[in-house]
This record gives sequence, C-alpha cells and structure tokens, in this order.
Amino acid sequence: MPEGARITLCAIVKNEGDFLLEWVAYHRLMGVGRFVIYDNGSMDGSRDLLDRIAARAGITVIDWPSAHGGDVLSFPEARDLVLSLTDPRDFNWWGDTAVGPQLRAYNHFLAYYGAEADWVLFIDADEFVVSRQGLSLPALVARYAEDPAVGAVALNWRYFGSNGLLEPDGRLVIERFTRCAPVVFSGHVHMKTLGRVSALDRMLIHSGRLRDGYCQVNDIGTPVDLRDFAFTPTISHAQLYIHHYSVKSRAEFARKRARGRAPFPDGHAHKREGLDDEYFQRQDRNEEEDLALFHRVEAVKAEMARLLG
Repeated sequence: MPEGARITLCAIVKNEGDFLLEWVAYHRLMGVGRFVIYDNGSMDGSRDLLDRIAARAGITVIDWPSAHGGDVLSFPEARDLVLSLTDPRDFNWWGDTAVGPQLRAYNHFLAYYGAEADWVLFIDADEFVVSRQGLSLPALVARYAEDPAVGAVALNWRYFGSNGLLEPDGRLVIERFTRCAPVVFSGHVHMKTLGRVSALDRMLIHSGRLRDGYCQVNDIGTPVDLRDFAFTPTISHAQLYIHHYSVKSRAEFARKRARGRAPFPDGHAHKREGLDDEYFQRQDRNEEEDLALFHRVEAVKAEMARLLG
C-alpha cells in the first residue's frame, strides 16, 4: 500500500458542534483525506458547521435521523441480526430503522462509500487518534499493509478526565484535558477500528467481521483475538492509540448525557442508560499526565482557521 493510501474517517454525530471543528482539523493533520459523517438530527449548528467546511475538509454529510415509532431492536438483537445477514449489502441500512443508528451508519458506509477508500477509521467525535512517533495515518497504514493478511488494526483507548474543570473555557479539547488514567486501567482494553476496507465484511460498533484470509492486529502488528468484538486481550499504546475524552468538564458531560448514546435511537429505553454521576466518577480519570497532543495545539488552531476560510 503506498504512503498516499486513501483514508476515510466514518462517524455518526449528534449535537457535537462545540468540538467538531477541532476534531476534523486534528484528523486532517493526521492524514485523513475524507470524512463521511452521519448527522443524527443535530440541532446545535453542527450541520451548518459541517456544510461550511465540507469542501475544504473533504466532508460528506449524510442526514441520518433516529427511528420514529415502530419497534426498535435492543443492541444484542441488532448485533445478532447484523452478524446473521448473508450479504450485508442487501440490507436496507437507510430505511430499516429497527436497527440502531450507529450500526446502520457504519454498514451503510461500507455498502455505499467503501469503494472510495482504501482504509477506514471508525471513531466518535470525542476520540482523537494518536501516533506515538508523530507519524501520519497514511505512513502507519503503509506499514500495516506490508502484511497482506492484516485486515484491521485494533486501537486501544486511553481515558482522559475532566482536569478538575467544571465548564469549558475556550481552549481546545487537546489543550484543556491532559490528565488521564494509568496505562493499565481496565477500561483501556476497549478498542476502535482502523480497517482495510476490502477486508471488512460488516461492522458492529467497535470492530467488524473480517473476510476469510484476514486477521486483526494491535497497533504493533501482533495478531489479536477480540472478545465480544470490542475488547483486546492486552493493552498497547506503543505506536497508535486513542485519546478518549469521554467526560470533559462537568457541564460538557451534562450535554453528552442529553445527547445520549449513539447506538440507540431517540426515545429508546437505553438511550441514556449509564450516563449518570457514577459513570462520570468512573471515567473522570486524572491520575497521570499525557501531553502527546499538547504540542499540536497551534497547528490544529491554524488548520481550524484554514477550514473556516
């Protein structure tokens, strides 16, 4: 795979307007050439922002509303349905809203946009992909792709806390939040996917099912067997990992709770399940410091200004 491999970032967003410009600018600097963003009914100006920067950032925005009425499958039911499909390209990802919006979006991407990318990164708007060596994603992908059997790379999380902040203060996310959990924190076995499009048969939330002949590796290229399509057996932040800003400040966490969880449609019984004070206390990890992205602040600000024109 050449260093200029086409890398697309696929995400579903809802009312993330306070952070989207920074997130897009940062991943542009990481070498993402295109963004396919599914807008799940944002009402905070997110769509206007994405439309404004679309041409400069290489963004395709797709309206992706939640279900309105009718039966909605639980996540385990939806997962089992996705895994049972003979050919996921024959499923109505656009219209069958019994499946949650995130599962539908990811598989819609593979069916309709996958051919336009070599590799795809499936992450959320509170996740920033970090290279320990300061390498671009195309450069890293070129390394992984040297082994034709590598179908997907599992990127482990590192949880970042609130830094004791109660409100946003105008600084960037990567500037404000530098305190995080120790590397050995159990939550870091969670992973997200950087996948070779030709290897991905279908997607769930954290990972997907690979076609025959391909394997899943961690960030240093070691084959791994995932548990429940979401967890690695060990944690590796050696080359490529994810800063997961899951709570931010107290006020921003309150807005996250109002948005709810992306796998579930509006009105679903589990839409806000677990997004409570206990969640905040569990995820508000500030024991250690990670400044891996702090030196990127000025470059990200410059790219944000460029995108706004």
